[in-house]
Amino acid sequence: MTSIPLLFVAAALGAEPDLAWKQTPDSLALTRGDRVVWQFNYKTDGGKPYFHPITVADSPVLTDFRPADHPWHRALWFSWKYLNGVLYWEEDRKTGKAPGETELTHIKVSAGDGHAAKFALALSYHPPGKPAVLTEKRTLQVSPPAGDGSYFIDWLSVFIAGDADVLLDRTPILGQANGVAYGGYAGLSLRLAPALRGWQFTDSEGPVNKVWKEARWMSFGGPTGKGASASIIVLDHPKSFRHPTPWYLIGSMPYFSPAVLYREPYTLPARKSILLKYRIVFRPGPADRDATERQWQQFAKQE
Repeated sequence: MTSIPLLFVAAALGAEPDLAWKQTPDSLALTRGDRVVWQFNYKTDGGKPYFHPITVADSPVLTDFRPADHPWHRALWFSWKYLNGVLYWEEDRKTGKAPGETELTHIKVSAGDGHAAKFALALSYHPPGKPAVLTEKRTLQVSPPAGDGSYFIDWLSVFIAGDADVLLDRTPILGQANGVAYGGYAGLSLRLAPALRGWQFTDSEGPVNKVWKEARWMSFGGPTGKGASASIIVLDHPKSFRHPTPWYLIGSMPYFSPAVLYREPYTLPARKSILLKYRIVFRPGPADRDATERQWQQFAKQE
């Protein structure tokens, strides 16, 4: 069995005494009273780590976990589609396992004063019983909630090929051999609650009218009930692989993703690496395009 070191520093009383940490061996959550603000789940034999539930301010839960139509969707999570032709995305409905294994091999969790949290993870991607074809070093930093309840997750993933080249691939898109209308997805993904189907997409380049449009950021926002609204924004850093990324979205689920393999697969040479860096913002109210662009400009200055 893989040993998973775990470090947790208990939070002292901060400026908001109603905020508190809730920890189990497999998860860490920030709570406000009896409500979860966000929860990160990292069960070592559970495959892909994920955030769920996620709320903002007094909103209902915004994420959807293992919906009946796609039970391998895990709210806010990351999954490759194919590595060297082996499927890592869809999972068997009975066993919950994919043909390719996404294995969490190490995690360090820290949380403390100010209600910020950091997760350092190592993951291994491999066929069952075989060496890793790809490894990942992932760092997640969750900001403390601001006064209006908004917060963000900074997501950094570095993927390193094993001793041989690795082909990162996806279902082909229309116009390519064996292409289909729903092809192109893989990577960071958000599957959201059915109640959000009426929300609208906007991005850095103007009106959103097709799933393959490249943009620096994408936002998704709308009403949450009782006259309130909220937005979810994903900022793509300039150092990210294939920035600016094409975006994949399905409003009827709803689902959206920075789809770095949308247009074509990529062969990562042996022992070489690629980097993906995002900021995922959860905020009450609509996402103003000018304000979001300023937020992206600030994020883009980070090393």
